[in-house]
Amino acid sequence: MAPALQLLLCFILFMLIHISVMAACARAMGITVRSISYGVGPTLLTWGKVHVKLLPLAGNVVLKDTRAETLYDEDPCLDAYNFQPLWKQLLLPLSGVGGLLALSLGIMGASGWDGFLAAFGQIIHGALAPLSTAQALLGDGERFARTHGFALVFALFSLKLCAFNLLPFAGLNGGQALLAIARGGKPYVEWEETATKWLLLPGLAILLAWAAAFGWYGWKIMAT
Repeated sequence: MAPALQLLLCFILFMLIHISVMAACARAMGITVRSISYGVGPTLLTWGKVHVKLLPLAGNVVLKDTRAETLYDEDPCLDAYNFQPLWKQLLLPLSGVGGLLALSLGIMGASGWDGFLAAFGQIIHGALAPLSTAQALLGDGERFARTHGFALVFALFSLKLCAFNLLPFAGLNGGQALLAIARGGKPYVEWEETATKWLLLPGLAILLAWAAAFGWYGWKIMAT
């Protein structure tokens, strides 16, 4: 299987597992799920609360949350995410990553820990040098994909994405967990919106740098 196709399938499988585990965890905790989106962009299919979208590169679970919607005064909000105890507010954003981490380590074994721990530094260093360091890392990934089966390729890819999602930036699972800890279990704090905006910028910069790295790597392959 071509590395580019493996990469796409890895993205889709990671997204499906990640979003599904978080939605299931929310339901198990008694938190109301407003909608579940697989992918981003225009909606292709809707089935109840589930929306399948055009680009299978991300997704989200929208929960009942008084910070994002206006609720009736008589609603006790016992099923709202931000009214849950701290351990639930912390566990839920980490549940998808935790499930994928366990699955990937189960496939790769103890050696997977090395790849997972190394990923944090690789993500940052690659983002700082998208045309050099990131290119070398992508080359290593392509060679791994050409010499191993899909299960191992997915496991390694998943470990890298788990590390990315655990970075302490807004919009990522690590950032959501960090904000939950900072709130101390409170439903709302005045400084959260400002903090979220500032925490969004580093994660966005890293994402854009890696998007440029992938684009340059693909361009070099097509040019040869």
